[in-house]
Amino acid sequence: MDKEKDKNKKVSTSSKESAKNNVKGSIKEEKVETKTFNKVNSKGKKDDVFSNIDEKNKEVKKDKKEKSTSKDDIKGTVTINKKIEEKSKTKKVKSSSKKGRTIAISIILICLVAIILGVLLFMKTPYYALIKAFNAMKSEDINTINKYVSYDSLMDSIVGNLNVGEEMSEFEKNCFSDFSFKINTVKVEGDTAIINIDTTNKNFRNAITKWSQSIYQKFINGEEISNEEGIKLLNSCLKDSSIGTITTNKDITLKKVEEKWIINVDDNLKDAIFPGISEVVNSIDTLTE
Repeated sequence: MDKEKDKNKKVSTSSKESAKNNVKGSIKEEKVETKTFNKVNSKGKKDDVFSNIDEKNKEVKKDKKEKSTSKDDIKGTVTINKKIEEKSKTKKVKSSSKKGRTIAISIILICLVAIILGVLLFMKTPYYALIKAFNAMKSEDINTINKYVSYDSLMDSIVGNLNVGEEMSEFEKNCFSDFSFKINTVKVEGDTAIINIDTTNKNFRNAITKWSQSIYQKFINGEEISNEEGIKLLNSCLKDSSIGTITTNKDITLKKVEEKWIINVDDNLKDAIFPGISEVVNSIDTLTE
């Protein structure tokens, strides 16, 4: 009995130990499995975390790139807009300058046309005809004088038919060396114009009087005087400063002939150009009657 009890105790103890060993083994296996699981799980978690971090870093980098690209795009857009604005401004400035130039050129052309028309109209006035004729007398431009007045008729009032070569040209020069004039008023009625002028020239009354005295003295002395000598004496008298100058105020008459203004050769014109000449002529006419 006791032996059986001992066997039973041994069996029970061995069963207990085997049971303990089984429990310990199962616990160890569980621990191993949990450790393995934990290791695997922790690795997976770590991998997931790193992968998440990488993804986030990638996303951040993408966002930065997108932001940088968007900034660059914005800068590029702003630069392009500025360039477009500058181009539009320059175009506006160029167009405005072109318009300004066009307007300026148009104004200049209009002014030039107006000036040309004014000059053309002025050239057809009696005022212009008188100025041209009197200035031509001062410059001894006979061709221009004859366009507005009969020069031969004018000179005949002094020398008659005494037209003698070089002496005559010298005489003409002396006649107009001190000549000047000023136009006061111009009145036009139809084809007739009256121009009031002040003229200043040598005192031909004194010159002719002195010349007549010289001729008379030679005649008394029995000397013969040719036309050439007569003109020489007249030239010397006109050069003599003692005869002085005289200013007269006269009304000069012009007639419109074939759209041109012609100056009438009358006593007023003769007295205006050769002041005092009519007085001498009239006195000579009175003596010869």
